[in-house]
Amino acid sequence: MAIGKKYRWAILGAGHIAGKFAEGLAACPQAIRYAVASRQMEKAEAFRRQFGFERAYGSYEEMWADPDVGIVYVATPNHLHLEHTRRSLMAGKAVLCEKPFALHVADVREMVSLARAKKLFLMEALWSRFLPTIRRFKEEMMGGKYGKPLLLQAEFGFVAKYDENSRLFAPSLGGGAVYDIGIYPLFLALYLFGKPNSIEVVSVPAQTGTDMTTAILMKHANGEISMLTASFAMRLECDAKLYLSGGSLRLCRMFHMPTQLTSSLGEALPAEIEVETLSNGYNYEALEVMDCLDRGVTESDRWSHEMSIDLMELIDIVNQKAKEQFDR
Repeated sequence: MAIGKKYRWAILGAGHIAGKFAEGLAACPQAIRYAVASRQMEKAEAFRRQFGFERAYGSYEEMWADPDVGIVYVATPNHLHLEHTRRSLMAGKAVLCEKPFALHVADVREMVSLARAKKLFLMEALWSRFLPTIRRFKEEMMGGKYGKPLLLQAEFGFVAKYDENSRLFAPSLGGGAVYDIGIYPLFLALYLFGKPNSIEVVSVPAQTGTDMTTAILMKHANGEISMLTASFAMRLECDAKLYLSGGSLRLCRMFHMPTQLTSSLGEALPAEIEVETLSNGYNYEALEVMDCLDRGVTESDRWSHEMSIDLMELIDIVNQKAKEQFDR
């Protein structure tokens, strides 16, 4: 495969997810691991050494001011995505922003409007969308072999240590199960079936008022049903099962980063469908960004601005319905 133009990447933030992305970036021939920025120089320097970046910055402002930075990956906490995407775009950088894009759909629309006004690339880093196994899952669904899609069951849950000041539970940091892990089953339902016509929500709050466990029931345009669950209170199977009129498909644990896909037709035993996945999976979203830049486009047609807006609208509705229950 021919290698296109090389791009200098900078990572904004030096936490866990930034490290995962840096590992994936190392598998991309077009990517230059150029800079990492943190509010703490020691943390940035340790990250630089660990993942082989060229420069470390002890402030975000220094990174934004560097004319050699081509693409910024925003890996800061949820509540900072809007501000840091805005600042990166204003500095003239292409942006890949970690999911969720922002905390509300109005924020996403603001980010998209700015990117379009500046004629700069912008994409939400919903990495599952670009994984080969997820793509194959939808291809199998659409192929007709298993009949008409009827029901999706997808769940994501683990026992999170309660800390009212952590990013998982603090309202000021964009905490809550839906923001952190519920986005994955919501994405999958949207990707497979499109926007729902109806949404029902049952939710249990944490002590901070963010959601601890949320169950979502949606009906889609062609009659498909999605049953989705996200929880910080229990360890769920974390798989996704799609039932069709003639069989079923399953994304095995962990379905948002699947390594195994199984299928069954009628009473037949499940069969494994092999799908090759390279590196840790984060490489695929980085490759999509660079492919778009090679083609001179400012948004991906595989995960467009409108798709991110639709997903954020769903999250807003689910969170609002949950809050209404908490306020009773």
